[in-house]
Amino acid sequence: MTAETQTLVRPMVSVEGVDKWFGQNQVLFDIDLQIAEGETVCLIGPSGSGKSTLLRCINHLEEINTGRIRVGDDLIGYREKRGRLHELKEHEACHQRVRVGMVFQQFNLFPHMTALENIAFAPIKILRVPKAEAISRARTLLERVGLAAKADFYPSQLSGGQQQRVAIARAVAMRPTVLLFDEPTSALDPELVGEVLEVMKDLVRTANMTIVVVTHEMGFAREVADRVVFMADGRLVEQGEPAQVLDSPQNARTREFLSAVIR
Repeated sequence: MTAETQTLVRPMVSVEGVDKWFGQNQVLFDIDLQIAEGETVCLIGPSGSGKSTLLRCINHLEEINTGRIRVGDDLIGYREKRGRLHELKEHEACHQRVRVGMVFQQFNLFPHMTALENIAFAPIKILRVPKAEAISRARTLLERVGLAAKADFYPSQLSGGQQQRVAIARAVAMRPTVLLFDEPTSALDPELVGEVLEVMKDLVRTANMTIVVVTHEMGFAREVADRVVFMADGRLVEQGEPAQVLDSPQNARTREFLSAVIR
């Protein structure tokens, strides 16, 4: 997706003037970011730069202190009345999160449920999908992530990479319009990273979703992203097409970071 195309497509995610504080520590500074419908954006940058916090703000797992975040036409986490923001009740925020799926660093699977049950549970309980339909779709998703033979396995019987693939399938099962990945390979042994990245690449190629990925995998960002956004010290420093940001960064802080992570 080119920059020109982005201007022609309505933003699916709109972050406007967002600041975020943890106590006396400001971690996000005046963040403005527009993500087009169907776009894949990779957020890169050093640890502590605010990438994961920004991701968590997009689905209101973290409150924002100033600014606004919209997904589609919805103001996330708040309602506006007479120019003031009022935080939604938790059940209202949870209803919004149905549209915004998230895959975490840790897999967070239900340990007492099989892989199949983990995937089918939320569509049945939250979306009220008939059980037979939810189970059928869960089997299809397990096949898609290469785990059809592991449907009846519990998380403790799966490798870390397999658990993360189940977690991805679980997020997709909710049919979100936006899917967020928070460093999904960071908790994996190096030999398991590739299998998860391959599933994510397939998802980017075939899913009709807007995808935002916090990642340290520069090769993955280069291959799948429409746009790479570099963050440092709570600020958006530089953004552009992968080749521009990764090969010819304009900002000195971006060059410093990439020189340390790309060998």
